[in-house]
Amino acid sequence: MFELMLMRHAKSDWHSHTADIDRPLNGRGRQDAINMGDYLNQNDLIPDKMIVSAAHRTQETASLLLNNITVADENIIVDKELYLADKEMLCDSIALYASDNKRLLVLAHNPGMDHLVSYLARESPTLTSSGKLMTTCSIACYHLDSVDALNKKGCGELLKIIRPKEVF
Repeated sequence: MFELMLMRHAKSDWHSHTADIDRPLNGRGRQDAINMGDYLNQNDLIPDKMIVSAAHRTQETASLLLNNITVADENIIVDKELYLADKEMLCDSIALYASDNKRLLVLAHNPGMDHLVSYLARESPTLTSSGKLMTTCSIACYHLDSVDALNKKGCGELLKIIRPKEVF
């Protein structure tokens, strides 16, 4: 059994005058990331390994999560390919890094995360009241039989989607 956690970065600051890849988090995003780290810690959902997009907002989200959880430095991988990655690229990165651990957290972006969450789920995931799937700072938690199963639609058991507005 393999555990996969798919996380979208926290809310970013659209008012910053920077390139998209350099956009930081806003105040709510920073607080949500801290809260989600605390949630993961309190619910024993600490990943063995993290793969994080190279974008500033994902790096900042990861850093704030790590205020409340511990992941060894050598198990935190920055993958440039995750920046705005599509479902296929996300699956390729997961397959590359997942072979030697029990619980992997992938921290990346929409729309790729929405597509992957829907693709992996055996049943349609629940949307928010406004019709969204992976809101900022959300985490979708899966059980998969193996990493090799990633190439099959509906291969994962979606255990839950944790959304900051629904938890805090």
